[in-house]
Amino acid sequence: MITVLLNWGYIFIITYLIGLGFFKLLSILLKRPFTITFFSSILCGVAVTTVYAQLLSLFCKIGFFANLLLVIFCIVTLIIYPHSFYKETLQKIKLAFFSWQGLLYIGLILFIAFYTSRGTIHTDTSLYHAQAIRWYEEYGVVKGLGNLQWHFAYNSSYFAFASLFSLKFLCGQSLHCTTGFIAIILILWSLHHLRGFLTHTSHMCDMCCVGILFYMLVNLTGCVSPASDYASMYMALYLIARWCQTIGQSPNNIDTFALLSIFSVYVMTLKLSTGLLILLVIFPLVYLIKAKRIKDIFIYFGLGFLTAAPFLIRNVIISGWLLYPFAAIDLFQFDWKMPERYVNIDSSTIKVWARCLYDPKLIDMPFQEWLPIWWNAQERYSQMLILTNLLALVLNIAILLHKIITKSKRCWNTILLNLCTFVCLISWLFLAPFIRYGLAFLLAVPMLSIGMWLGMWPQKTQPSSFYKLFSGSIVFLMFFVLTPYWDHYFVDDIVFIKQNLKQPYYICQKDYDTSTMKEYDMNGIIIYCPEEGQITGYDYFPSSSYDYMIQLTELRGTTLKDGFRSLERE
Repeated sequence: MITVLLNWGYIFIITYLIGLGFFKLLSILLKRPFTITFFSSILCGVAVTTVYAQLLSLFCKIGFFANLLLVIFCIVTLIIYPHSFYKETLQKIKLAFFSWQGLLYIGLILFIAFYTSRGTIHTDTSLYHAQAIRWYEEYGVVKGLGNLQWHFAYNSSYFAFASLFSLKFLCGQSLHCTTGFIAIILILWSLHHLRGFLTHTSHMCDMCCVGILFYMLVNLTGCVSPASDYASMYMALYLIARWCQTIGQSPNNIDTFALLSIFSVYVMTLKLSTGLLILLVIFPLVYLIKAKRIKDIFIYFGLGFLTAAPFLIRNVIISGWLLYPFAAIDLFQFDWKMPERYVNIDSSTIKVWARCLYDPKLIDMPFQEWLPIWWNAQERYSQMLILTNLLALVLNIAILLHKIITKSKRCWNTILLNLCTFVCLISWLFLAPFIRYGLAFLLAVPMLSIGMWLGMWPQKTQPSSFYKLFSGSIVFLMFFVLTPYWDHYFVDDIVFIKQNLKQPYYICQKDYDTSTMKEYDMNGIIIYCPEEGQITGYDYFPSSSYDYMIQLTELRGTTLKDGFRSLERE
């Protein structure tokens, strides 16, 4: 736990100062001041350092040099803006922690650190996350890496962030505390916002904060794992909640909406399944075009492009495809390009496993045939979560009809947010309906609908008795149906504490899982592969979970830095 807390302290200082520096620089470019909040600086810093690590990985490995540059940037920010950090930030931290609510914050930090020090390593982390992070640490990027194991071509930008703060060069062990850091920051932000629940006129953000706390409950034991699923879902929930907060507190602050649109691009680079959140850009773009703020459009577009560019470039370098595993976009003919057969098989495998069919030959099974199979394969508490979303749809329709009948003013920004969230949910269902792939949207949809429902009560035009009875019954049913979901994970989390209190991880964090490995010689370079199963872990490097892929791959040169290419030819 001690190494976790120290690592979090380092990540906090770096991300806060980088975020602060970014906002100050942007205010100079736009020639107007920004309201810089404590949590906004940290989350902005997380996004900026992620993009930074991806960019740097194109030229060198991510280790001591990458951290040294970050520290220099932070020192420069401190020198230029000492007041913002020493007097404003430190004073706020002091007031927050030296209070009764500070005891709650400290308790939560220690609570999440406990899980981050000894939780359950995600299966995919042992399969490829840990190896992907180590490739960042050792080489930055190599051509055709996906040929060695197609999972390496998934290229979540989160692995760049995780490798930047693994601090292997300092600790001797590659730390994996970043998921826990994101979790505790968003938990504290949510609780901080919920303090004013009774005074808020809009409750959409409040309920989305509750959704973040729900997600924390679901993935407490996963805080130890640098899994792209966890990071992308946390950040998607934050994006939706922050958008709601801006609608409620400063609906005309177009700069905040524009920056959140850029943040949606960052969330997309964490996991492509969140990519449709980028549709939120419609609102600030239309506003800026109407206001003829051409300079602002170019600046924000440039920031969005800079966020996406290193992700797309790494896609091409690692796999030869712009967006892996989507074979429809075929633009390049490099010698390291993964065969189209690999792409199609991987894409089909993801879909059929998510649909609980488990056979790529069944990829073309009609929706009405695989849906019952998928539904029956879900745990009961997961089925209850899905039913809650159907009830949320009914509640949304009721709210919309009520507004139309009473001729109440409709917020088009809120409608856009709801549509984007629903579109993401429908996309998840049809493409790859693993619960963990779309959990942010499965939580956000009902939370948004309840938040809108709560926000209608203080209005001057009181709802009709029928609407009160009907909508209130739907909300009660949503709460009742969702109860088995949070109850299941609450019990699991408590049992985990009892079973792991005596684990020896109070100083150093639990290391990655590993397994017994066998060796393959690839032109004088040893490639490891599990003797049984698919767990590669971190220590044996380089590794591939599949021996047949090793046998179908060759080095492009004489070293690992030269990359890999497939022995198959299109």
